[in-house]
Amino acid sequence: MNISQRARQVSPFYVMELLEKARELEAQGKSIIHMEVGEPGFETPLPVKEEAVCAAKDGKTFYTHSLGIPELRSAISRHYRDLHKVDVPPERVIVTNGSSGAFVLLFAALLERGRTLAIPDPGYPCYRNIALLVDCGILSIPVTDETGYEITAAHLDRLDTFVDLLIVTNPSNPTGTVYRYGTLEKLHDRLCGLGGTLIVDEIYSELVYNTGFRSSAAISENIIVVNGFSKAYAMTGWRLGWMIVPGELVRPVQKFAQNLFISPPSLSQYAAISALDQRDAVEHMRRLYQERRDFLVPRLKSLGFSVPVNPSGAFYVYAGIERFDIDSMDFVNRALLEAGVAITPGYDFGSFGAGSHVRFSYANTLENIKEGCERLGRWLPALCK
Repeated sequence: MNISQRARQVSPFYVMELLEKARELEAQGKSIIHMEVGEPGFETPLPVKEEAVCAAKDGKTFYTHSLGIPELRSAISRHYRDLHKVDVPPERVIVTNGSSGAFVLLFAALLERGRTLAIPDPGYPCYRNIALLVDCGILSIPVTDETGYEITAAHLDRLDTFVDLLIVTNPSNPTGTVYRYGTLEKLHDRLCGLGGTLIVDEIYSELVYNTGFRSSAAISENIIVVNGFSKAYAMTGWRLGWMIVPGELVRPVQKFAQNLFISPPSLSQYAAISALDQRDAVEHMRRLYQERRDFLVPRLKSLGFSVPVNPSGAFYVYAGIERFDIDSMDFVNRALLEAGVAITPGYDFGSFGAGSHVRFSYANTLENIKEGCERLGRWLPALCK
């Protein structure tokens, strides 16, 4: 069998490999505290599940419009009007098969050999791996705590490569950084002036703490905004996302959507209309995430981890392990086997500082997070000997 070069270039998704390894250990009877996977530790709100049951009983189980059912596109438009005070016409809203499906469609429509995608390092790993499918150039931009892990206009000024597309995640995975609105405005202005495009992944936008959030959709109609139901609405398995695109991009994206996906999942779409109304449930989850963050960050520091930037959004802590003098891949494997705690290595998020950082997810319960820290506290002294 001849495995293609492109397939060989795809990086392992270490967090999923660790999750699978952890589950194997659990099947053998070992207790594991999960602080690796970025999946909400909440069930989908009951009214959302009930709406899906009703849709199934009503026979709404067929292909839908390739861009999404009109009712959901209109509901997302109202969501931006009511929550973000932005007028987004339903015609510019495209419902997708998860936010990952949105990136597949965008990269297919906007990238090809000879064009360049820029991504943050550290950053979400799937951007790079999805982009490999279209054979474009991929440029990693190292970011540090000196800019709060933001990509800034100054980063672009130092590049010697033209950037066709730049993706930023706001709030960020893995750092939890919430971009300053002014930073995003400058990034857009700089890219737009050169003929490039800014994509902002706002999948964690409703999980923000001690700071305000303004959607990038308010900056310009030329900014592409990607979002979804997985994180804030605890709907990871429903595989449903959306994006807001310039009007001229709707038809090109639609042609790829028709061929690649036919349509988004029907039952998920009808349920998602109800999800957008679950403001109390979303706020309840957000408060609990903040409580967990407020425990975890100081506790990690007391254990010897460095956390130079307090995460302001999402449910991750990007922590330095310099003090322990060990590579992050070795660190997480030993933590899993010896302490029973699953953590993600920095290598999942790029190469810059990857060996000296790990990511903790606080999507688990506070009780389990406390137990995970206790296990690390008992294990780390032996590691440092």
